[in-house]
Amino acid sequence: MIRSFCAAAFGGLLLLLIAAPASAETKSFNNPMQGPNRLDWCHSWGTGCGAQAATAWCKAQGYSGGATTFAIANDIGASQPTRLISTGAVCDQAYCDGFANITCTRPDPTQVFNNPMQGGNRLDWCHSWGTGCGAQAATAWCKAKGFANGAVAFHLAADIGASTPTRLISTGAVCDQAYCDGFADITCKQ
Repeated sequence: MIRSFCAAAFGGLLLLLIAAPASAETKSFNNPMQGPNRLDWCHSWGTGCGAQAATAWCKAQGYSGGATTFAIANDIGASQPTRLISTGAVCDQAYCDGFANITCTRPDPTQVFNNPMQGGNRLDWCHSWGTGCGAQAATAWCKAKGFANGAVAFHLAADIGASTPTRLISTGAVCDQAYCDGFADITCKQ
């Protein structure tokens, strides 16, 4: 009996670990550099300061989610010249500001969408009436959401149209009959 309990507990734990969703990757950078200089607080001279410059820098480092947090390092230019990310111009005056730190993020490589919606209705199981059902419709929906690799998994929600109308991704037409199918969930991949 104890052996059965341990096996069941181990199996449950393993299932939780396998089914656990991926989380976004974040990384903090102290005193971020642009080439040999500290990153300037502004994207261009006096414009795009703070968030725009931080997000551009994160994206240049491969963090497509951009910057989530950042802090200013005031008046560092005379002792530590700063460099604009947009042009590479250097600011070596006392009033030049840089970043004390930036936290960058990459979105989850995969994301599960339960009961995916299209134009205010549940997404229809088919791309067009009766064709492109399942994979084609799911992949088109994921790609429209910015997931370059489309759908990697999906499940059918059968016969939901009468109570929950579905909408085709290709034309936007609505299906409100009992035989209309939708998606219970779609897993999209970056």
